[in-house]
Amino acid sequence: MKVLIVDQQAVSRMKLQKMLKEAGQCELVNCGQDALDACAKTIGEAASFALITLDIAIPDMDGIELLKRIRQMEDEKKVPGDKRAKILVVTSDSSARQVMTCVRAGCDDYLVKPVSKKRLSEKIEQFGLGASIAVGAEAEKETSIEKMIETTIRRFKEGKLDLPAMPQVVNELQEVMNQPTAGLPEMASVIEKDPAIAVGLISKANSPVYRGVGPVKNVSMAISRIGMKESQELVNTIANKGFYGTKNRRLKEMMDTHWAHSLACAHASKIITRKISPDDQENAFMKGLLHDIGSVLLLKSLDENISRKTEFADGELIDCIYEVHSSFGAALLERWEFSPDFIRIVKEHEWTAFTEDTEKDVLIANLADNLVHKISFGVFNKEDTALPDLESARRLGINPTLLNEICEEVKTLMKGAKGDL
Repeated sequence: MKVLIVDQQAVSRMKLQKMLKEAGQCELVNCGQDALDACAKTIGEAASFALITLDIAIPDMDGIELLKRIRQMEDEKKVPGDKRAKILVVTSDSSARQVMTCVRAGCDDYLVKPVSKKRLSEKIEQFGLGASIAVGAEAEKETSIEKMIETTIRRFKEGKLDLPAMPQVVNELQEVMNQPTAGLPEMASVIEKDPAIAVGLISKANSPVYRGVGPVKNVSMAISRIGMKESQELVNTIANKGFYGTKNRRLKEMMDTHWAHSLACAHASKIITRKISPDDQENAFMKGLLHDIGSVLLLKSLDENISRKTEFADGELIDCIYEVHSSFGAALLERWEFSPDFIRIVKEHEWTAFTEDTEKDVLIANLADNLVHKISFGVFNKEDTALPDLESARRLGINPTLLNEICEEVKTLMKGAKGDL
């Protein structure tokens, strides 16, 4: 059996390939055009794809349109009904409207991420493809983790999930910084509304990095010593770090890894932006901090559900979270009323294919995310792609020499940020 896996996220492609490899030969693509090219070569032939798994969120075309065009190819080549590919939509969008749209466009069934081996095996059996996937005890453990994540996402959509909110000081401070006449007094007034963040900023101003002649005793003195823009970045850092706390010992190491990754990505985003587009530095640091907010709060939501007796492998949990963290994070920022540019970055930064219309900040987020992975601040099990070969690096026009410079700058900043980790 030949299988075509269409997914814009590398980890999702590899996970599906791992599950399906015993059922048949898998071909992996990350965009609609490559999927169409692969289908055009085989439809109507003896070696055509028996199964196509399709994530409808792809960068170069609407996934529903891709689905329709595959069915159109089969019609044009007069492929009999029993010889047509079984198309299984595999996506994080579980809305009834989306499911019905896919069914009308010609899909055979629908699977919501995170995908479990057990459910995938059941779908293949229902399709009657003459192939099977062995499901053992390990798959049952995976299913329990996936069910917990599914429950979390469902409760979030129903408004029943109690997640922490972004501290109000972050939004108010951004509004102040957007005002041309804003100065130190206005900034200090906002920060002082949040005692914990105010104390954190003063403490940072008294650290060896910023220490001056005398001690800093109030927020105004801290801002004066650190600088307004860097003070805003420190406030954002302190506010975001609060999301990474957990009482669950099993999750603490994962949370710590996520925090180091997010902080490194924030520094990388700022450095990349400064080097290629100096006029766009305004929110680069914050965008880097927030790019993986979905995975962090999914982990946090599992605090009470995962106990010492819950059986799971760390890698399985991380892979399950990876499949849905982008869409969950984007929905979360929408609820927090962030601007569309922040939401877009969270939703698209894990893509591995881009178009000429892709926004520059998405490319920067993608490159920053992959760059920090290369220097040992990664979270997910990604493909080992050389940085110069990344499409985001090519589209941004960043050469290997500049990439090495950025890597070294991020390493230096992370060494100096040990107190923030």
